[in-house]
This record gives sequence, structure tokens and C-alpha cells, in this order.
Amino acid sequence: MLVELDIKNFAIIKALKVRFQEHMTVLIGETGAGKSIIIDAVSLLMGGRSQKEMVRSGEKKAVITGLFEIDNQAAKITELCEQYGLPISDGQLVISRELAVKGRNVVRINGQLTTINVLRELGYYLVDIHGQNDQQILMDQDRQIDLVDNYAPEQFKKELAEYQANFATWEKLSDRLNHLQSDAQELAQKQDILTFQSEELSSANLTDPTEDEQLEEEYNELSNYQKIVDTANYLMQLYDDDEHGLETLLGNAQSAANELGEYGAKFKDIAKTIDDGVFALSDARSELSNVLDEMDFDEERYQYVTSRLDLLNSLKKKYGPTLQDVFAFYEKVQKELSQYETGGLDEEKLQKEVAQVESKLTEEAKKLHQMREKVANTLEEKIKQELKDLYMAKARFAIDISTTKGFTKKGTDEVVFLIAPNPGEDLMPLVKIVSGGEQSRLILALKAIFSRVEPVGTMIFDEIDTGVSGRVSAAIGKKLHSIGQNKQVIAITHSPQVAAASDQKYLVAKEIKDGATYTQIGPLTQEETVTAIAEMMAGSDVTQAAKQNAKDLMRSFKKKE
Repeated sequence: MLVELDIKNFAIIKALKVRFQEHMTVLIGETGAGKSIIIDAVSLLMGGRSQKEMVRSGEKKAVITGLFEIDNQAAKITELCEQYGLPISDGQLVISRELAVKGRNVVRINGQLTTINVLRELGYYLVDIHGQNDQQILMDQDRQIDLVDNYAPEQFKKELAEYQANFATWEKLSDRLNHLQSDAQELAQKQDILTFQSEELSSANLTDPTEDEQLEEEYNELSNYQKIVDTANYLMQLYDDDEHGLETLLGNAQSAANELGEYGAKFKDIAKTIDDGVFALSDARSELSNVLDEMDFDEERYQYVTSRLDLLNSLKKKYGPTLQDVFAFYEKVQKELSQYETGGLDEEKLQKEVAQVESKLTEEAKKLHQMREKVANTLEEKIKQELKDLYMAKARFAIDISTTKGFTKKGTDEVVFLIAPNPGEDLMPLVKIVSGGEQSRLILALKAIFSRVEPVGTMIFDEIDTGVSGRVSAAIGKKLHSIGQNKQVIAITHSPQVAAASDQKYLVAKEIKDGATYTQIGPLTQEETVTAIAEMMAGSDVTQAAKQNAKDLMRSFKKKE
């Protein structure tokens, strides 16, 4: 329930803070005092659309804050808060919304920033607002099936959940089947491409992702064989020449260095370094000779290496850029082809699966229909009784359940609420009702019933008594009070009967000070309540007789309780 509302710089409201109580509260006051503005502020806390014009003239921003206690809705709201990472404790929510002239919106829940969409989702479980021209769920023909379902017993909801699980499977399978059938040619072409790629890669006999690097080195040797042999032979000639070869010259250098080493330790180190160098060059010469002995130009091998490299480079251009990438692509192709080969995209198999699920859905939808018929019959009688209480005893009401062309998320039923407000009239859908008074009473009758199953803790009615008077107004007041026994009810009214039926009365008044308009709200004492209701009955000229009539009216509702 809404515990406290704090409004700053919103419309004509400079600063207003009000605490609400349980059961039924009415807001009374002259037209234009700001009653509906208070409801607009609550609507913004539920995620309603904002406009920069809502900010009070001359101010930079408006701030609206509401404190809510979440008793009956605690489990669902806690679940949503945990889902969106919002803090919650002590069974309370503090919702704050800031509107700036520059158009910026800031939403906080328990002090943490969040989004309008999250606010709307939470708001569904907090407050239901009905305005004079508001066509909410009760008047939304597409959602009337939800009202029947919400009123159904738990067994129905279990059956519906099972149906919806199968419906989700059916949708998924049907989408796959439709996709397969509509894109059969495209899929066949894709399969051909995959097959070609698979055969091309398979015929390449790929076994080693580093094969190209190895072949590149071998190709370099084979293609430069003659240059390698000529250069190696020239190097060995330089080393082996009897008179001026490196071996002779280095031997002389080695002898001189060893002789020099006889003259001191520092020369011995130099001699050792020269010895090491001579031995290293000798080893290199021997290794080069061995390599030359093993080298042989194989024309057939050269042609193979050249051809193999051309093939690998071609594959890398198509599926690379590296040979490792080619291997990965080949694995991917094989996996995609396996879907075709194992029947993952088998049309006949999918058709059988769809048919099996459709058979289940047909049986489950039939069961849901039978259960809805029973619920609808019960609801019809309850709604007729509620209408009778509101002096529409001669109105006829019916819930029509027809069959849809195909499966929907809710089964194969289409639900329409029908009414004939007056004798001799044909039953018509609710949405075609044009009389404001009849519509108000019908909505109130439905609200009285569905308030027991709707998830909100607070129900707000903005002049639902418009277009009626006298005994009908009294019946509306009594009905609102009855709803207030299960929910917190806040009602804006100009009807003395509705005001008299409430548990708490709040006066909304405005004053003009220094050229600016201010709105204030506060609870009325017993004496102030009598005067206020007397004014609603007799106008501004309140006599003792008018006050006595107000007292009698209030007393009449107390007796009915």
C-alpha cells in the first residue's frame, strides 16, 4: 500500500507531503484544486509518461517520492528487485522520480538508480489507477481472457503452465520447419557448397598444420641447389688450398699465437681463443662437406614440393589466412554437414515432431476450454450480483468464449465480455458501451470481483462516480468501501455519498499567494468532514440542516457496516 507521498515542484504543487492509511480514503475539494494532479504524481511513480511541462513554472526540476509497504506482493516484488539488483528490506520500497525542465528523467528505487521499464514492471504489482477515460485491462478485449484465468483455481493455472511449455516447443519446431520449407533451395545450395568444400579439403590430405613451413624450407633448398653447391665448393677451396688456403694460414696463425703464449699469461688467453676459432672453422668445414655429400637434386621431389605448396597456398587464400585456419575451417564444414547427414534439418522428422506436439496442445487446449467455461459461468453470476448492487439489476452480462483459428499462448479460446445495460438491447462487447455512468458501474463491479485476484496493493479511482447521483452514488460508495476491506482504496470524488462511505477524508485545497498558486492536502476532523460533505450536498451556504443531513448520510453508511 501507498504509505507516504512527497511531491515537490510538480504542476501547481510547490511542496506537499501526505501520509495515507489502510482501507478507503477519499480526496475531496473544489475542481482545479489539484486532486487529479496528486494521482498524476502517483502515476509517474508507476512509470507513467512525463513531460517537461509538468515541472512547476519557474522551477528547474520536480521530485516525486513514494513510500510503499509490500505485504501481499512481497514475494514477486522481492524477486524482481533481486533480478534487477535493487536493494530491498523491511518490506518497503521507496520510489523516487525526478523530472527536469531540460527533459532529463532520474528514477531511483530504494536509493539506487534504475530505468523506467523496471519501474513499470514493479508498478504493475503496486498500484492500479482508474481514471475517467482510462480503458485499462477490464476494458481491453484482448486481455479479458487474463481476467478469467486469474480468477480460475490453481489447478487451471498448472494446466495452463503445462500447455504453455508445450506451446513454446511447438513454436520453436514450427519455426524450424517453416524456415526449412521456405528456404529449401537456399539450404540445398548451402549443402552443395559445404560438400564441395569438404571434398576439396579432404582430397588435400591435410595432416600437419606446419606442413607449409616445412615445405617452404625444402623448396628453398631445391630451387637453389646449384647455387648452394657452387658456393659450398668455393668455400671449401678457400679452406683447402695448399699454399694460401684458410687451413694453412690459420695453422700459421695458430703456431704464432702459441709461441706468443710462452711470454705471459695474457698471451696464453689470446692463443686459446685463436685455437678455439681454428677448431670451430675446421668443424664447420667438415659439416659442410657432409651436407654436400648428402645433397642430391631430385627433380621429381622438386615438382612434388612445388605442386604441394601451390595447393596449400591456394587453400590458405580461400579458407586461411594460415594453414591452422584451414584446419579449423575444415572441422567447421564437417560439423555443419553432419546436421544434414544426421537429420538435424530433416523435414520429415520435423513434421512428425510438430504433429506430436500439436496433438498434445489440442487435448490440453480442450481441457483449458472446459475449465474456462466453468469459471466464466461462476463469474457471470458474481458480476450480475455486483451490477444488481449498483442498481443495474436489469442489465444482462455474459462471457463469450469462442475458438480461435489456431493455437495461441493461452490455448484456442477467445474471451469477450458482453453486456446489455437495458432490457431489449442486444448483448454487445464492453468496448462498445458509451454511457459514462453505465461504464463506471460496470468497471466498478468488475473491479470489486477482480480486486481479490489482482496483484496490486493499492487501487486508485479518479471520479469513477461521474455521471451518476443519488442512490447509485451511494451504491458506488458502498462498493468502494467493500473493495477497501481487501485493498487500499484512494478515490477522488465530488459525490457526498462516496465521501460519506470512506474511512478517511482528505481535503485538497489551493490558495493564491503573491501571484503564485499552491496546493495543500490534509485529513479532515470529524467536524470538518461534516462541513465538507454538507457543502458537497448544499453548496457554499451551509446551514445546520445541511450539516444534519451530512451527519445522517454518514451515519447511514455506518449502520450498513
